[in-house]
Amino acid sequence: MNINLINTSTTILKAASKKGGYYKKVLYYLIPVSFLIIVFQCESPEVFYRPDLPEKLCSIGIIDLDDTTLRHISFEKSFQSEYPVELNDSLRDFSFLISSSNGELFSYHCDSTVKRINDLKIPDNITFNPGEKYYLYAKERDMEEITAEVIAPEPPAEPRLISTTVQNTTLSKPAGCFDKLNVRTVLIKTSFEKNEDFYYAIILKGWGGSLSSCFWGWPGFTDFTVVHGNTPGFFSAVKGLVTYHYSCDNIQRSCKKNPTYAYFIEGKNIPGPECLLTLAIQYNDDLSMFDSFKAIGIKVISIPRELYLFEKRLYTYGKISGDPFAEPIYINGNIKGGNGIFALCRSKELIITFSPMIFQSSSTR
Repeated sequence: MNINLINTSTTILKAASKKGGYYKKVLYYLIPVSFLIIVFQCESPEVFYRPDLPEKLCSIGIIDLDDTTLRHISFEKSFQSEYPVELNDSLRDFSFLISSSNGELFSYHCDSTVKRINDLKIPDNITFNPGEKYYLYAKERDMEEITAEVIAPEPPAEPRLISTTVQNTTLSKPAGCFDKLNVRTVLIKTSFEKNEDFYYAIILKGWGGSLSSCFWGWPGFTDFTVVHGNTPGFFSAVKGLVTYHYSCDNIQRSCKKNPTYAYFIEGKNIPGPECLLTLAIQYNDDLSMFDSFKAIGIKVISIPRELYLFEKRLYTYGKISGDPFAEPIYINGNIKGGNGIFALCRSKELIITFSPMIFQSSSTR
């Protein structure tokens, strides 16, 4: 399938196919180009585009000042013109740099053989100082340059552990490759003090392993759900982070990469002085790479308003993508001359250690 992705200065997301679930999946894997859309004029029942719009550079960059895990940036073109096949999505003489008022921090250049830059990690030794303004600048031979200015928000409050419960769970249908219905679930009740002017993202990481794999002791991001809470929110993928799952190939299991999802919250929607959440992490289910946990980390991230709105509109697109009569979704970022988002964030992490490692027996703390 050939899908043409396009942008306007305020990108429009529109679903126009009954295969909404497929487009949602495609969108998350093509998030680096951001933001961009499958729009209104039909070439075939499965391809939608407007060929008269100019190409623009698109970027997503998310940098956590307090943790080097999250400091990725991606670049791609929005709409490909009728170039020869070997050039139709190349970044020709592309370069970008990140700088502060004190000068250049990081720069990158590539030749015309590079088609897109996916999840380039900013080196760990590049330091970003809270309260300082930073600048993104990128250019390509035949397109308008893009720029952005950002300042990191203040850090969130420290997350606090209230309780953990480990329990057996029976599923109504298997989650993974085999007919396994009896799995394990960790319930974590946590809280943090709110700032009504803040916007938050919450992600979870686990340390543990699988008795049936080579990943014993490995750390990695893990799926979770919010089963109780005093605050509404939504899940959306975080560009640059990967969650591993087991995948079925015939009757054998292999490992596949999927997006990592965060739970996004707007501070003013938190009633009272604290955000209270009960999080559920399912494991030992033939989908999660974890059969056991030594520790689980809850990271609370304060993010800019622009990133929150960006993620919220992607979430909304996913909800309505199967409805051909839904209103278009407008994606606003902070990239001038192009599309996307460049954001600096702050974070605090709570690490819950289980001793002994949690396998089969239930326990409460």
